[in-house]
Amino acid sequence: MEHLVTVYDGMKKVGHAGETVLLVNICVALAYALIQPWLPPPPSKEPVAPPVAVVPQSASESGKGNKSPKKQRAAPTVSKAQTKVAFTVSPDAGPDLKKALEYVTYAMEVTSGKNPADLIPIAVRYPLLQMWVQIKQLSQQQIGKGLGTEDETNMEGQKPMTRAQVAIEILALTNNGVMEFKEGPTVTDVVALMEAPVWSDKLIELQLWTRLALLAYEDKEHNQSIYCAKKSLTFELTGTQPKNKKFDSHRFMVEQEMLTYASIILGQSLMENMAGKNSIRRDAMSAFFNAARFGKNAKNYDLVILSVRHYWNASLPLVSSPIERELIKEPLKSILQCLATTSKADKEKQDNIPVQGGSKGIGTSAPSTQQSTEQRLGLDPAKTSQTQLIGAAVSKGGGDDLTLRAALYGVLFQSFADQGEYEDGLKAMDQAVNDMPRTKHRLLIYKHRVIVKAKLGRNVGMDIQKFKDESEEYVAHMWRKVALCSKEELDQLSCYQNAIEALNAPNTNWQKFDYLIEMGQWMYVNEFPLQDACDQLEWAADILLNMKFESLAKKEVKGKQKGKPRKGSGKGGAPRGGRKSPSEGGKTPEKNDQSDAESADINAADYIPVEKHITIGLLPNNTSLNVKDLCDVQQLDGLFRVHVLLAQVAGRQSPAFADYCLMAQAYVMGIWESALSASGPIIKELSKSGAFDKASSANKAKGKKPEKDVSVKEKPKRKGPPEALPTSHEEWAQYDVPDEVIEACKQEAIKGAGINNKTIPKPGLTYHYMDLLVSFLRDIGYNHLALPILAMMDFITRDILKSRALNTLVHLKSVEVCIELNMPTAALYHENLAGEPAIDEDELAKSREEMEVLKEKQLQVVKEEIRSKMNIDKEDGIELRAIDKLKVEKLKKNTVSGKTEASHLGKPLGKVEIRDVWTETAHALIKQGVYQPAREMLNEAHKNAQCFGDKETEARILYIFGLLSYHEAQFAQAINFCHEAQMTLEGDEMFWFDTAWLMIDATAADKSNRECHREARKMLIHALNVYTEVASERPNKESLTGYILARLEARLGSIQVKIALETYPTEADLVKPKVNEALISACTKMANGANKLLDLGYLRESVTIRTEHGGILWKLAQAYPDKDTKHSYYMQAMHIFRKAVHIAEEICENVQTLMPLQELRNHCLPVQRELVDAKLAMSDCMLDILRVYIDEERDKQLQEMRKGSVEKVLEEMISQSPDLSQEERDWIDLTKCIGEDVMSEVKSAHNLCNGIPNLKARALYNIGKALRLLAVHKNPNAPSLWELDEMNMLKMEEALLTEGETEEETDDTMDTTSKTYIKYSTAITTAKTQLENSHKYFLDASEILTQALNLALQHQFKDIAGLAALEIAECFGQFDPATTSMHLALYQSCQSAIYMEDLLMRAQQDPTCSQQAALLHQRALLLENDTTTNLSIGTMMKTINKKLEADWQALRRLVVLPNHLDIIRELPGDFNIVVMQHSPDKKYLYGAILDKPKTVPAAPEVSKKPDKKNMVPPLQSVTKARVVRIETSSRSISKLVEKFKAHKHEVMLLLLKAEYQRTAIAQRQKMLANLDDNSRKESEEPAEENTELEEDIENMEDDFKKLTGAMETYLKPISQQFYMAFRPATVTSQNTATIPEGKKDKKDLGPPEPVTETLIIMADPNLLEMPLEALSSFQSDTVVSLTRDFSLQMLYHRNYQDSQGEESNKKPAAKDDKNKPPSRIPGLRDASKKQAKFIPLDRNLPPNCHGVDTNNFRFMVDVNSDCAETEQDKPEELFNSLMNRYSQQFTTRWLGIMGSEYVPSVGEWELYLTESTSFLFYGMERFMDYIPPSKLVTLNIPECLMTFLFDMANTSQSFLTQSKRDVKKNASILTLEKPVETAALISLTGVKTIFTNQWHCALVENGTKLMDLMKGNLDFSNYST
Repeated sequence: MEHLVTVYDGMKKVGHAGETVLLVNICVALAYALIQPWLPPPPSKEPVAPPVAVVPQSASESGKGNKSPKKQRAAPTVSKAQTKVAFTVSPDAGPDLKKALEYVTYAMEVTSGKNPADLIPIAVRYPLLQMWVQIKQLSQQQIGKGLGTEDETNMEGQKPMTRAQVAIEILALTNNGVMEFKEGPTVTDVVALMEAPVWSDKLIELQLWTRLALLAYEDKEHNQSIYCAKKSLTFELTGTQPKNKKFDSHRFMVEQEMLTYASIILGQSLMENMAGKNSIRRDAMSAFFNAARFGKNAKNYDLVILSVRHYWNASLPLVSSPIERELIKEPLKSILQCLATTSKADKEKQDNIPVQGGSKGIGTSAPSTQQSTEQRLGLDPAKTSQTQLIGAAVSKGGGDDLTLRAALYGVLFQSFADQGEYEDGLKAMDQAVNDMPRTKHRLLIYKHRVIVKAKLGRNVGMDIQKFKDESEEYVAHMWRKVALCSKEELDQLSCYQNAIEALNAPNTNWQKFDYLIEMGQWMYVNEFPLQDACDQLEWAADILLNMKFESLAKKEVKGKQKGKPRKGSGKGGAPRGGRKSPSEGGKTPEKNDQSDAESADINAADYIPVEKHITIGLLPNNTSLNVKDLCDVQQLDGLFRVHVLLAQVAGRQSPAFADYCLMAQAYVMGIWESALSASGPIIKELSKSGAFDKASSANKAKGKKPEKDVSVKEKPKRKGPPEALPTSHEEWAQYDVPDEVIEACKQEAIKGAGINNKTIPKPGLTYHYMDLLVSFLRDIGYNHLALPILAMMDFITRDILKSRALNTLVHLKSVEVCIELNMPTAALYHENLAGEPAIDEDELAKSREEMEVLKEKQLQVVKEEIRSKMNIDKEDGIELRAIDKLKVEKLKKNTVSGKTEASHLGKPLGKVEIRDVWTETAHALIKQGVYQPAREMLNEAHKNAQCFGDKETEARILYIFGLLSYHEAQFAQAINFCHEAQMTLEGDEMFWFDTAWLMIDATAADKSNRECHREARKMLIHALNVYTEVASERPNKESLTGYILARLEARLGSIQVKIALETYPTEADLVKPKVNEALISACTKMANGANKLLDLGYLRESVTIRTEHGGILWKLAQAYPDKDTKHSYYMQAMHIFRKAVHIAEEICENVQTLMPLQELRNHCLPVQRELVDAKLAMSDCMLDILRVYIDEERDKQLQEMRKGSVEKVLEEMISQSPDLSQEERDWIDLTKCIGEDVMSEVKSAHNLCNGIPNLKARALYNIGKALRLLAVHKNPNAPSLWELDEMNMLKMEEALLTEGETEEETDDTMDTTSKTYIKYSTAITTAKTQLENSHKYFLDASEILTQALNLALQHQFKDIAGLAALEIAECFGQFDPATTSMHLALYQSCQSAIYMEDLLMRAQQDPTCSQQAALLHQRALLLENDTTTNLSIGTMMKTINKKLEADWQALRRLVVLPNHLDIIRELPGDFNIVVMQHSPDKKYLYGAILDKPKTVPAAPEVSKKPDKKNMVPPLQSVTKARVVRIETSSRSISKLVEKFKAHKHEVMLLLLKAEYQRTAIAQRQKMLANLDDNSRKESEEPAEENTELEEDIENMEDDFKKLTGAMETYLKPISQQFYMAFRPATVTSQNTATIPEGKKDKKDLGPPEPVTETLIIMADPNLLEMPLEALSSFQSDTVVSLTRDFSLQMLYHRNYQDSQGEESNKKPAAKDDKNKPPSRIPGLRDASKKQAKFIPLDRNLPPNCHGVDTNNFRFMVDVNSDCAETEQDKPEELFNSLMNRYSQQFTTRWLGIMGSEYVPSVGEWELYLTESTSFLFYGMERFMDYIPPSKLVTLNIPECLMTFLFDMANTSQSFLTQSKRDVKKNASILTLEKPVETAALISLTGVKTIFTNQWHCALVENGTKLMDLMKGNLDFSNYST
């Protein structure tokens, strides 16, 4: 220093001679030497601290892991605040500081610019300014505003740059604790000072901007920091090298270093201001990436690795996504290249790093540590991505550079693997091996290289040797990874074997268990023998069974005895299923460093095949082990999963399938027993400590909103302590795990016996297998055993998976099971727990948020790649958008949530995907009939699946969409959805079968397509061909493919039967050879399908098909008239039925053996109901056989009775023993005890149908029918019950013959010992006994049938009620005509209700047209498979029925009242009701006159006291009850109906012809009107045509007479009874006949008063097609009114039910008139005003009549104006004349529409029909053509008392228009437009009276009818009735 002082002094004296730079350097050196002892200590901080890469260790530590980077970045600020403590400079420093300031001041004055020769570069002067500022601070001197210059406004020379430099130094030293500069510049001020000058040295400017960016970052002024950093980065393009000078490498290095610092500061500022925006994160990553590039240019490894660490921390949250990995792939390549380039200079340094230190770093952690990290993260090593493993490892040692490099290579490899670019990935890994030093960090690289080589099918033997020193678990893990990645089956098998053989230690049993399960699945999928696959699974089960677990009690005792931890945790101390510690196994690091060198030496002996003995499986340690002995929940869970897999692999054809399912269920029960028993003591301890109260108070303190189910959930009353196990199925059905048990399972004390995350490590997988087991148990009939499993699923989803949506799904499945078990209370309980079926708002918001985040990521990927490519090559920018779109689509395909490395692993089940839950919930809702919420869930799930590219779920959603469309009768849409689902995903066999089956169902159900069944048959044939090929290729899935083929073949047979019956609908057609051959072929297919299903173990499906098969054969037997053929088909049908019943009994017995007797009585299993259904189907056939047998025996008996004694003797003499064929012997064997057999079967069925009213009613009906048939059979030689009239006639003849004869014989003359006497007396005794037995049978039959009838009417089973009523009528016959007639009327009412309900369903085929149609269709679907599902007792069915009956008249009109037998009493006395109804098989026609008692008026009273002598006998009630039955056939009635239909068609054609001729004549006359007389002669030519028309009319009348004659002949036996009932009679004659002869008074005898009758004909639809009014028996003078109706119940509904309802609601309705909305009919108010001026008429309403408001008529007249101009009887003209005629009193308020005004819409038709008391239609064609049937039946118009339909008239124009419309309609709709069907549909709307045409007629006839009817109703002399 002394020498420098001398030099300084000399230069100051003599001058520096232009060496200004030397002078400045000497001054700076001297000043620094003087102040160095007095400088404050440096702060403990670094401007840019090396970052630490961090990844959360677990879910609980994720918060800490995320906070650590922020703490490290904030560390400088904290230390800065701490160092701000005042630093006092020693007073002794004064002289030195003064001297130093002198040196610096002198140099500054010299270089201030006063002398231009003394100016120096700013780079040289900068240290001088720094020293000056620091000395000023130490000297406690402030710096003026000039900042080192004299004038702050002077901008000349270097002064602006000087001020900027001084300001930066002041800002840097402000907070060092020495002294704060008063009025020091802020960062913003300094930025302004930096921008003011023009810098002469670019490098200094770069350094200053960089330093200023750092200072701003430290002061948390990130905006200024970012600005300064960006200003620094502008020098990247311009550079700092002086122009026209040689390139300075050192200057370039400094420049690149400064750019590196600036980029790092920019990235850090961006990261701290990110606020969750990934776009800012990417900008920061881009800055760190640029920093790495600049560091590479500077050849500074430290700066590169610092930049890379920052880049890693910034990208760590993104590397888990394939899209993000693809985005950073190119930057990673560049970063790794930078590291490799800059690390070469430090290679020797890196090689000399101690191995022990490296072992603590990233890559040196043992593989077992990686696996333990996986375990902590809760991840399955088989399904954990490489990025997660790398991140977990990096988190262990953030400071290891090699670890970071290995992690980067891992992410790079994963990005290649995402795109399937394995060749590039292999090159990258080879490069990594070359670049990375030989440490254990390279194990991760080798792992990736092994995987990619396996993917490429290359040899991995050399690479796998790198892991030979690792633990068993990791070696097995690598072999498994190779197996998953290999392509050849042989390689995969070998790898799996090596993985399993590598695991020998006891602590690896759980891993070995998982690998064995996986290998068994792999073998099953890859078509290995089933036994081999099952062996692996059984081996896995044996491993678990041999594992020893201590019970909870032993653990507690042991824990008390040993208070210290176990020693030797290195080998034997690892917990069960745990991993080895890093110190276990392995060799020394020094030897591992030489692993590559050793691997280079190839030993030939290693490749010589050597025989190796492998032991497969384990021998059980304890052969007497029981399920109850197992107490560890994890062990039980594993055994449960293994047995479910065994059941799935073995298939239904395996005899052990049911055993596997039952064992799995037993293990679930073991879990319940273990958990509940272990929780008991813990609950007691917790209750003593008050833990439950604390937990509840803690929950309240959190302020959480209660869940939606809290208000609904009502727990059932608990019996016993909380840990009590349910003992019955009813308790299991409503079991809700107590909160005490849930809390106890969370405690550590319960250890392995509780149900928690530790004991069930894979809850998603456990839930999946439980769901699979539930479906298995339901399929084989053990539905009741599914209840504990569903309770466990509820526990898992609620408390382990914590998914509200999944828990709701479990409750919906519980509802299904409870309904199947006929437990409505339990089903309602689960419905309340599930809540309203809707999407939770939070889940919906979360789902949409995830989709938006993903879309944002994809958009950012496109933008980032475009930007990066634009930077690389701007010329290709035009094509970037298309390229990026393709790449994004490719990335979306690779982001499938369920993507796995191997097909046999299936879909990952770790995380609950809300779209999967919504999909399955929608499926469950559709099965229960809830459609709208299901649609909403499917829509949201479909959006989510499409967004995330989940093709499997998307295909599943599309299939369920198709199922929903099918349920809504949108069949074309359903087929399209199935097609789309098949195109979306290949799927497995069952997926294709489900979609194909749905397509077949939809095609067959589309009634609008006449070829629907034929198209379905084509689809079935194609599916059979395809699956036949699949079955041959996949022998391992024989059970599944065989099931599919069997179902398809059986369905093909069923479709063929429908095609045959549609083509040939009549019974006579069935006997045709062609039809018979088609039906027999179909039966063969069904039999083959049923047999295959039986062999494959699908017993229930086989029963259903056999029942259908037997029904077809039974139908054939009924159709054939030939006796032998009939018997043959009957026996075949019985054989099929018996086989079906036998199989069903076997199923039911197997199920019921596991249930106590008491449980069987409480509920009804589906298999039980299916057995009852099969028994009842068989009993129906048996009853038919019994009927045939009785008829045949009766015929034989009658033939024997007709034979004489001589003929009998001759036959006995010449007769031989009959030679019976085999079929005849079989028939005899079948019929000899058929009665006893059918009674046995039906009684058995009745005992099984617990709580199922439908089956019970059917069983009672069959019992009653069997008893009636047995009664007929037991009756000896008795005529039919319907031949009573003939018997009475015979008795009268016999009485006349024997009259007058005396009985001369006495008892003494009879020889009681003779053989003849004994023979006849024995015969008489036997006959009497048989007769008594027959009477008993009849009594029993009538009683049981009455029970069946009451039960059926109570539940509205109209089909059963009608048949039961008919059987009761058969029991009474003509012996009690009143009872028989009433039951016949009831039978007709039920049949009519069924017929009208069928019409209603046909009218409402499209559920989308109205709410009524939707509800009807929904109800039909719920009842479609009610025997199995039992959905008829569900809440949805009750809701639908209630809604239908409450809102629509149509459903109320279809109700058959339980008091039907008594409603006749409420009808008027003058109603005479005639019933004509065919039996169901059309073999009999029943006729009856209902009994309406009418008492004759009594004689006038003479005296009040009774006089016995003069007393007139009481008058008996006069009854007209008549019943008759005649034999007929379906062929005869069908032919007669067809004749009438053909005649109607001919009438229509004739009327059209007449109308055409009349129109032509009128037009000709109009043309010739202006011609002369000669020309008019031509008008006489049509006389010939008129003659021809008259002949046609006469022929038509003759045909009608013939038809009426045929009808008369057909109904003659019945019409005779009617004639006798309605013959003329007088009251007087009847009255006087009862008075004694002597008491008759001539005064009282007057002229006889005629008795008038009102006749109502009630007939079935076939008879209603005929003109029944033309019968001669009805042409009586006493019949003044003749009408027809459908049934007695409908008549009652018309007259009484609605009127009673109106009366009850009359008062409230009057009050509501004020609030009633105004009518929408235009002109109604004006018409009301006109009517108010008229005087109302006072008409007395006769009794039994309904009043009609004749002022409130609505009409539609010729709405299409189809009349020709020449028409003389135009409807409009005629109706206008009618309106004018009655305009004074009535027609003023009549409102309607005429065709001349406009054509009304359908809505106007509905409006005018609804707002009317009477409706009148007067027009052309059919009324139903103007308003669709689907719209008509939805109307509720009980106020419309009368409907006049003057339709069925044709004109040429109307016929043409109608033909065009009819082409667009299907056959079903056209049938609804016929007269009878139209009347039925109108009746359903509530109309009381209908006037309509049944035949086509002319306009003039309609006009006449209109005028006559209106005259009778509107004239003053008549009444409106």
